[in-house]
Formats: sequence, structure tokens, C-alpha cells
Amino acid sequence: MESDILRKAIFLLRDCHESEQQVVEGLKSYYPGLSLGDRERYVGEAWDMVHGIHTTV
Repeated sequence: MESDILRKAIFLLRDCHESEQQVVEGLKSYYPGLSLGDRERYVGEAWDMVHGIHTTV
């Protein structure tokens, strides 16, 4: 299931051109059992895979 979540996050970022916050919220629709922290982690990993490593301020 983890790879499915990551693939969905990558799809939303890369193909749908959604922002990180939109993807975090969007994953809730697809995987309602995921906590906010887990959704943020998957989106961070997906961002790194799509756009390269980024830092948060």
C-alpha cells in the first residue's frame, strides 16, 4: 500500500500540478485512514522524487 500512496502523491504533484498542500489534503480523500503526519511524509518523499530534495523553512 505504501507504494500506492507514493505513486498517487507523485501523480498529483507531477501530472495534476497540485501544490504540496493540495496533495496532502487530496490524499485524505484516497486514503482516509492516513494521519496528517503520514500524508505529509508521503508528499515530502514524492516532492523529492519529482523535483529534487527541498528544504523547509
